[in-house]
Amino acid sequence: MEENKEEKIIAFLTGECDEGNEQLKSEGKTFQEFDQAWELAGTAYSYRNSEPDVAWAKLNEKLDHSLGTAPEKRFRFLRYAAIFAALLAVGSLTYLLTDQSGRDTASSTVALPEMMVFQTVAKPTEPTEIILPDGSMVKLNAGSSLQYPKQFTGSDRRVKLTGEGYFEVKHESTHPFIVEVNNVQIEDLGTSFNISAYPARELVEVNVTSGSIRLTNTTKNETKVLFAGSNGKYLKKSGTLEVSNKLTTNYLSWMTRELTFHHTPLSSVFEQLENIYHVKVAFVEPKIANIPYTANFDKFQLGDIVNVIAKTHHLTVRKEGDGFVFALK
Repeated sequence: MEENKEEKIIAFLTGECDEGNEQLKSEGKTFQEFDQAWELAGTAYSYRNSEPDVAWAKLNEKLDHSLGTAPEKRFRFLRYAAIFAALLAVGSLTYLLTDQSGRDTASSTVALPEMMVFQTVAKPTEPTEIILPDGSMVKLNAGSSLQYPKQFTGSDRRVKLTGEGYFEVKHESTHPFIVEVNNVQIEDLGTSFNISAYPARELVEVNVTSGSIRLTNTTKNETKVLFAGSNGKYLKKSGTLEVSNKLTTNYLSWMTRELTFHHTPLSSVFEQLENIYHVKVAFVEPKIANIPYTANFDKFQLGDIVNVIAKTHHLTVRKEGDGFVFALK
């Protein structure tokens, strides 16, 4: 009976029930003992400054002043206070865990930066120029896309390229500029560079105009540093990097319309014409592919270039759709 009465009083003081308020208070001495112990435990323990040793010292001190020297009475008060302090500790722990969980949730829902995507058409009349939020400039070739944040935030400035683009980067040593392409990333070390990374091609190619870049194969964590006047390639099939101290001929011709060929196979000549003028240039007989060609063109029209090639090697050329087809005479 006595234990049942104590349980009801504890439930009332801890707020688990409000039943029998007047009846419990009428218990007189027993209720008053519990009520005082609850008050003492609450003032000795704080969830915002949880120092158990200090709390129990305070509690014992208050019990000494409140209870005098009666051992049995002191034992009962200490028992009640221990129960209440334990309840307060559990409640405090729940609060702290809930509060921390809320903070973790808030920190994990930080808004991501708004992304911009720029896609060029298949046959532009001229390269598309984009000024990025940091003032860096990018020119895109036909059939290319660039994804970048509306505002650069965080420790780096990261963009994604598909196709071909020429970058003039505003260097910031504390916020590196990184271009992501397939399994490769190109990090600016204070430079301008051209990246060719069309999905249909078997390689990603970088030519460094000025400064230097860091070329990284992210799947193998392999890194090469390229300086001005050098070329780097990522071979998709083998997943390897190759570096040359020589720029690829005509790597900027899609912007400048300046072309130089020196014993270049016609198959390669035709590929470069397609990349610059965005039309199909084909041939009928397979042997045409290996014919070497040498010439210089500066802002020539495509029609003039194909006629010169045909006359130089005694070939025929006909217009087909918006492209051209070569054949042996």
